[in-house]
Amino acid sequence: MNPPISKIGVLLRPATPTLKDTFFEIQKAFNKNGIQIILEDSSALMIGLSGIAFEDMCEEIDALLSLGGDGTLLSALRRSYGSKIPAFGINIGHLGFLTAISPIEVDRFAALLSKGDYKIDEHMMLEGCLSTSEGEKNLHALNEVLISKKNISGLLKIYAKVNGESFNVYYADSLIIGTPTGSTAYNISAGGSVIYPFCRNILLTPISPHSLTQRPMVLNDEFVLEFGVENDCVLVIDGQEVMEMKSQDTLKIKAAQLNAHLIQKTDRSYFRILKQKFKWGEE
Repeated sequence: MNPPISKIGVLLRPATPTLKDTFFEIQKAFNKNGIQIILEDSSALMIGLSGIAFEDMCEEIDALLSLGGDGTLLSALRRSYGSKIPAFGINIGHLGFLTAISPIEVDRFAALLSKGDYKIDEHMMLEGCLSTSEGEKNLHALNEVLISKKNISGLLKIYAKVNGESFNVYYADSLIIGTPTGSTAYNISAGGSVIYPFCRNILLTPISPHSLTQRPMVLNDEFVLEFGVENDCVLVIDGQEVMEMKSQDTLKIKAAQLNAHLIQKTDRSYFRILKQKFKWGEE
C-alpha cells in the first residue's frame, strides 16, 4: 500500500475549454472521496475559474493529475521534474499508453487513491544540455529528443559520440534519442524496437537514413551521448517543445538523475494496453 492521497493538483489539456464540464464531474468525484482538488492557473483561466501558479501548487499537493491525453501528461511530467510528485492522467479520447483511467472510472479510482490502493511505476527520463555560444539550455524528456532538419529537401549530417568517443555519423532526415517509454511513440513509426517501459535503455533510431547500414541501436543507461550537426536544425522534445540547434552547438544527453513516477491501478497490465493499442493478435 502507498500513502493515501488527499490533495491533487490538476492540469487541463491546453486550448480545450470544453473540458470545463468534465473537470467539474471529476472534481465532484474526488471531493466525494475526501480528496481536495487544486487547479493550475492557466488551466483555470481557460475555463473561467481561479487557480494557483504551478510551482506553488506542487508544494501543496500529494499527486498531479492531467486531464487530456498522453501529451498532456508528458507536459505535466516535464514541468514537475525535480518535485518528485507522482502523477497520473485521465484520458479524454483514444486509449493512451500512460494515462491511468478514463472519465467513467474516476469515482472508483478516487476511492482507491484515498485508501492508498494504487501502484507507482517508475519510468526513466532523459536529461540533456545544449551548449551554445549564448550559454547552456537544459531539457528533460520522457519519450524522446528528436534532432531534425529544418527543410524538406536534403539530409541532416549528425556526428555522434559515446562517452567522448566518436562512433557514428548519421546521414538522415532526423535522429530519435528515445527511452523505453517512448519506444511505442515516434520510435515505433520509424522502425525502432518496442522496449519494455521499465527497462533502462537509450534508443537511437535514425529516420530515413541515407545508408541501409544505419540501423536502430539500443544502449543501456550508463552512457553519455554527444551530438553535433553540420547544418542548423531543430530539437523537438516529446513532440512538444522546440529548440534551435546550430552547427557550432553541442548536445549532450544521458539518463536523467530522477525518474518519472506514474500512478496506476494495481491491476494494470502493460501487455494488455499494448495489445489493445496496436490490435496485436486480431485477424
